[in-house]
Amino acid sequence: MKERILFIFPIFCLSAIYIRAESMDRTHSDLRYSEEYDRSKLDLWLAESKKPTPLIVNFHGGGFRNGDKRSFQGNSMLQNLSRGVSFASVNYPFIDQVGGDHRTLLKHCAESIRFLKKNADKYNIDVDRISIMGNSAGALITGYLGHAERLGIRSLFPIQQAKGTPHLIPYIRADGPPIIVYNRSGLNDEVHHPKYAVMLRTRCEELGVKCIGYGVENSGLKSLPKGKNINDLAMKFFKKSWKTPKK
Repeated sequence: MKERILFIFPIFCLSAIYIRAESMDRTHSDLRYSEEYDRSKLDLWLAESKKPTPLIVNFHGGGFRNGDKRSFQGNSMLQNLSRGVSFASVNYPFIDQVGGDHRTLLKHCAESIRFLKKNADKYNIDVDRISIMGNSAGALITGYLGHAERLGIRSLFPIQQAKGTPHLIPYIRADGPPIIVYNRSGLNDEVHHPKYAVMLRTRCEELGVKCIGYGVENSGLKSLPKGKNINDLAMKFFKKSWKTPKK
């Protein structure tokens, strides 16, 4: 029987913590990383550097039914382009385009990372310093790619950890990359309830995987330090992981 992973989302899910900054032009748009689906495309923002640059790859949210890579345009993370960090934002097939099979969708997303690594010389990417992030559905993709697939990912930043998390937990592995997870929702958000971020952090603690969780007051997660932005904390987390020797 074909294995399925079931995730439940509302039809539409707004992006979280995407702080609009001055728009930065993409270096490459609509690069095709697979011929299998029409939406198998990604955008690249490449930092100017004589040496290969670290890369952060973003997966949009939208309940596996909506969303687009263009939501990353203007994200405050892109301010790090001038500091030598490159970025990618990935589209992937919607759930109805893969016959309702979430496992097929998740495994397909790994093709974007393989494409970027295969073309690392062309795009001046350091394959030993790749981290991934994503919101809601993208958070589940982030966790899956980091731990279920062995792609050499160095660190993860899931945002708005979502209702499908119990299906992700069995994939978390002791030698997987460290995680910084952020849920801005309160206890009334059934889809992005803080308990899902707590669940992820707890499993990581059981396995000895570094996991820092931030959230709202009384969520069971740390509150953001006063005056701190989660994207800045995530970038600091990424940079630390890039300096850590690979396992």
